[in-house]
Amino acid sequence: MAWIRSALAGDAGRQWALRLLVPLVLLAVLHLLPVWQPLQRLEYDLFSSLTAPVRPDAGVVVVGIDEPSLAALQAAPPLPRRLHAQLVDALSASGAAGLGIDLLLSTAQSPEDDAALGRALQGRMPVVLASAQVAVQSGQVAQYQQTVMSVFDQARHGDVGMHPDDDGVQRSAPGHSDAMWRVLAQAAGRTIVAPPPGALLRYYAPEVALPYVHYTQALDPARQLPPGALQGRLLLLGQNTPVGGVDQFTTPLRALGQGTQSGVLLHATALINGLTGDWIVPAHPAGPLLQAAAAIALVAALTRRWRAWLAVWLSVALALLALIGGLWAYLQGVWWPTLPTLVALALHFNVGATDSYWRERRQRERLRLDFGRYVPPAVVSALIASGAAPAISGERRVLTLLFSDLAGFTSASEHLPPEAVARALNAYFTRMTHAVHRHGGTLDKFIGDAVMAFWNAPVAEPQHAARALACAQEMQVEMNALRSQWAGTPFAGLQLRIGLHTGEAAVGHLGSEGRFTYTAVGDAVNTAARLEGANKAFGTGILLSEATRSALPQEGDQPLPLLWLDAVVLAGRSSGINVYTPCDDAPLVATSLALQAHVHAGHWDEALACCAEWRARAVHLAPLWAAQADRLQAHVQGLADAQGPAAAGAEAFAHALEK
Repeated sequence: MAWIRSALAGDAGRQWALRLLVPLVLLAVLHLLPVWQPLQRLEYDLFSSLTAPVRPDAGVVVVGIDEPSLAALQAAPPLPRRLHAQLVDALSASGAAGLGIDLLLSTAQSPEDDAALGRALQGRMPVVLASAQVAVQSGQVAQYQQTVMSVFDQARHGDVGMHPDDDGVQRSAPGHSDAMWRVLAQAAGRTIVAPPPGALLRYYAPEVALPYVHYTQALDPARQLPPGALQGRLLLLGQNTPVGGVDQFTTPLRALGQGTQSGVLLHATALINGLTGDWIVPAHPAGPLLQAAAAIALVAALTRRWRAWLAVWLSVALALLALIGGLWAYLQGVWWPTLPTLVALALHFNVGATDSYWRERRQRERLRLDFGRYVPPAVVSALIASGAAPAISGERRVLTLLFSDLAGFTSASEHLPPEAVARALNAYFTRMTHAVHRHGGTLDKFIGDAVMAFWNAPVAEPQHAARALACAQEMQVEMNALRSQWAGTPFAGLQLRIGLHTGEAAVGHLGSEGRFTYTAVGDAVNTAARLEGANKAFGTGILLSEATRSALPQEGDQPLPLLWLDAVVLAGRSSGINVYTPCDDAPLVATSLALQAHVHAGHWDEALACCAEWRARAVHLAPLWAAQADRLQAHVQGLADAQGPAAAGAEAFAHALEK
């Protein structure tokens, strides 16, 4: 139907919009939360650790004041400056292109030591001394920066300050124009690539050591190092004693256990980055966010109708593509965070799964509300638990159907005001509904004072005939209670008539495009309704068909406690059916079944004998059944006189009921 297709399309569009917009909003909120930046930094650290390349040969060598050197010199920092002067002269003689000293020589030593180093600084090899911006606390000013210079004013100076992120990790490149590595490269006449704004350091594989010499080796390179080892090299001198923790910085390589490096090594890394142009440049912040939005839009479009497993595989595939792309970009020198895409895909999946859960929950509740009007709560719960949705357009099922009606209700209600009639009907419908639900039936509808119910739908019920018959008997018990309650009113004499029939019917949500209900239609429904009316002819309260009797479970060899009454042709039908009513008198039931067999066989004499036996037993026990025996006897006698003993009794005996 067009309206259903339109509703489904609208629902799919709503789901798509929900799964597109909600993750984007949540992503924007997360981006503003304090947790976002640490997560992005963690991703950068992992990328740095996993992709750290082999260090290129840029002609950079570190000279370390390390534990072996201090042990050999039998000294402790700060070393005498005459040793530094000796080192400068030795390095100049070895052909080094330049030296950066990552030591703050901000206070004087002995005149002899300072004079020796001052003379060495005047040599042909360019030497850059360290300066630094130091935070100073003051009573007048909360905090200000002060430049700390060496005592050698005439020498070149380079800033050795590092600026770690607030988590203590050094990620950003020292890009200021007076940075130690830049001043050293320029003093040596080397061409560098200046870091772009916001550039990050490219760290190299820690497994491959940076070209390194001990301080004691640099004091006498001619004998301690291979010939030409320092020729044309840019040297950086600094303290490299990790055990003491002096001048140590945490690096992104901590993600794989290579946590700290000495400051002189970081300056060497920055110098190599500058000489080779090997910086990491952050992408524009909008780029990763647009990628995340595109990923969400793609998955949402491909899962317009939500399918959890398809969403999982698409999300995983796009996440892997984002990671591969991010790693490739990092290797190319661009820091393109994949966290927005990964988080967006996760948010999309969770929003989709949550929406699916709530839609399923709403469907279950809608199912519970819809079917709660027809079937008992236990049946609704079983229907929901099974996950089986009843057919919308109708499905063919074998049902046992029940129709009940109040004989004389219309005439009785004429003598009462409408309010009293409504109260009586409410009491009647309440009891009948409870009886139907207690026996697992589906309450179809009320038609005036009539009740229609059926069994074996929407949930299969193997004992549908037995439960329907038990319900009919309980409804008669409830009717007796109602008559007692209505004593003294016109309703006190009302009789309840019930018809039961088992057969195939179409059951489902049937109706118009604007309104439909869960009901059953078909010939079996009409037959059950006709059986309810046929009670009037027999004076019975419950009448059931041969089909219902056949569907009842048989216990041993004992016949069912059902009295055969007649074979009748109901209105609207061309063939006759056998009808029965509940009866606890086992001998009378046996007699009726014997009569039925003789009638169907055309044994009229035996049939007449059964009629006499029936009447003799019923005349004192149940006058109602005695009257029925008289009717049957008259009918059998008429057929015997008209057709003779050879007539086919089964077809000939069935007759239409009197109106």
